[in-house]
Amino acid sequence: MTVSELIKALQALPQDMEVMMLDSDRESPVDIIQVSRGTWGLDLADEQDERLEAEYGDEEIPEDVVAGLTDYDTERFYQDDENGKIVVLVTW
Repeated sequence: MTVSELIKALQALPQDMEVMMLDSDRESPVDIIQVSRGTWGLDLADEQDERLEAEYGDEEIPEDVVAGLTDYDTERFYQDDENGKIVVLVTW
């Protein structure tokens, strides 16, 4: 679902309604406590690899560049409110 689709769906509702989320680990709804942005580690790792490929191609990557690379956990979500590609509704 895109932000545009979510906004359209929410605009159709009465504006004073409380919004909650269903959590798959719980049987009852939970409150949304924050709206955040971020990107999955797998996507960040892929982007990093693409930048390296574009810059160095088949050449060896300098050690100082390798030392400065981020070792992304591909199953982790990295919060980034400025550049994140996914909107996340954080619940409690």
